[in-house]
Amino acid sequence: MTLGDRELYRWFDRSPIGWFRADVAGRLHHVNTALVRLLGYDSAEELLALNLGRDVYADPAERLRLLERYLPEGGVAGVRLRWRTKQGRLLIVQIYGHVSDDPDGVRLDASVLDITELETANTELRKQREDLATTATMLDLVVRQMTAMYWIVDRDLRIWKSGGAIQEMLGFPPGTFLGMTIAQVYRTDPGENDPTVMHRRALAGETITFASEFRKKHLVTTVCPHRSNDEIVGAIGTCVDVTSHYVLERRMVDAQRAESLGVLASGLAHDFNNLLAAILGNADLALREIEPRAPGRGPLVNIQQASLRAAELIDQLLAYAGHGGVASTLVSPCPVVEELLRISAATMPSNVAVCVDIDRNLVLRGDASQIRQVLLNLINNARDALGLRGGTIAITGLLYRHDGAAHTDDVVTAAAGNYVELEVADDGPGMDLETRRRIFEPFFTTKPTGHGLGLAAIAGIVRAHGGGLRVDTAPGSGARFQVLWPSSSTPSQLAAASPANGQTVLIIDDEDLFRDVAARMIEKLGYAAITATDGATGLAIVDNLPVDAVLVDLTLPRMTGTELVTALRQRRPDLPIIVCSGFDRDGRGGHADAFLPKPFQIDTLNRTLAKLLPR
Repeated sequence: MTLGDRELYRWFDRSPIGWFRADVAGRLHHVNTALVRLLGYDSAEELLALNLGRDVYADPAERLRLLERYLPEGGVAGVRLRWRTKQGRLLIVQIYGHVSDDPDGVRLDASVLDITELETANTELRKQREDLATTATMLDLVVRQMTAMYWIVDRDLRIWKSGGAIQEMLGFPPGTFLGMTIAQVYRTDPGENDPTVMHRRALAGETITFASEFRKKHLVTTVCPHRSNDEIVGAIGTCVDVTSHYVLERRMVDAQRAESLGVLASGLAHDFNNLLAAILGNADLALREIEPRAPGRGPLVNIQQASLRAAELIDQLLAYAGHGGVASTLVSPCPVVEELLRISAATMPSNVAVCVDIDRNLVLRGDASQIRQVLLNLINNARDALGLRGGTIAITGLLYRHDGAAHTDDVVTAAAGNYVELEVADDGPGMDLETRRRIFEPFFTTKPTGHGLGLAAIAGIVRAHGGGLRVDTAPGSGARFQVLWPSSSTPSQLAAASPANGQTVLIIDDEDLFRDVAARMIEKLGYAAITATDGATGLAIVDNLPVDAVLVDLTLPRMTGTELVTALRQRRPDLPIIVCSGFDRDGRGGHADAFLPKPFQIDTLNRTLAKLLPR
């Protein structure tokens, strides 16, 4: 059975797909209802009156190119074209057709599909894919910049995607573990925690974050469910290298602990100094009154020596706490090192070589005795580190310009400026990270004997000088201690005190034992002594009694020693003032004429008073 012309026309006209016949010139000969609706015209006759190339194509040249290409081939199959409706709306159409030879000429019979919405959707989809690709690239760059990595596993915990700074963090080339299960990865290179447990918890719907240490890196890992259409299809893991943050946090904790210990040490030192001053002063007074060969003299000498030794420990505690004070003098480090090496030569093993390379023109500013203490401690520590194995101690000094930036090896970071760097290095066994972290804690020591205050005091002395301290060490690589001291370019000079006159000494201190022993020591030396428990009482005595010198403690109730010195200067500018404290070693508590460190011996007090009150 064949269709007649009427049936064919009816089928052609009722098709939901647009149909047309046109000649090469663009005249339309037949159009169906679907095409009329597609192009927005009111009737077939209105559309047939148009020229296809001129009135329908958005760009007439596009039709010419179409004919030039496809007429020789005899038809078109799925070519995309841009048409316009009667209202001017742009359409994207797809044409399928063939060329036929008619007695009246060449004709093109074609069907037309409106793919405008589909093409718009495809364009949007392509844009989304491009945006996703760009976002993925940016995320990968961000992850690398953060020193982080990520991975995705299926329900069998098999890794099918990974990225980020894998090589930078862990040393593995990208893609090393693709296709492997988490269990296989763990067996290949075990870490601190078994990650399979964490990933199985993620498959059960839980998000887990945990910290671990792997290949000497501190890592924070998060594993969460990977969902698709509300179904868990695997797990997503991210890992961030927080080693630098961990080190910074430990340094902050150490700094806070050091600050707390410093506050404790300074408070204890203050109280102990007052007690030691009383013990040492009474011992000195008793030794002056007892016969040289008296039976009780030996124990008194022992008390005196033990007090002096205790005072040295208190000095180290104060240095650690940063309250030891710094004398403002100029010191040439080369002679100091040579002197210390002569002193320590008897204890230096024969298999230890000491090399010194310090420019003799180097001059630094600081407290000479504290600089000696730092260098001697470092030299002795280097000697002890070498032990029986022997080795080399290298002591160097040079000018150094510091930019003020903190370094991971810093114990004390110096401000930007010019410094003299003194370094004591040994090629001994070195220290591990935990030992390196704790060596500057007071009372921590790796030696079988010792109180563990040496390095703690060094850190405090360096802080008080406004310098810097850095330690570079590792197991098997020895240790290098670098100390930065404020530099100077002039030779060391010492200022001589100017003498004054006087006979009566006022003692202002809130500690009963100290006032008592200080008064008796002053009277023993031939001066008159008056005592006061606070600043207000002391000022009243100065206003109403003939006082020729004042001994002032810096730690007083209600009015501080610094405020008291200022008030005394306003009343009596020429009155000799002696600051007596366990803290302010350079007398910076005011414009004092002299300084006595607690505890002190009677001979030291005698020399100080003799300078200020000559007879």
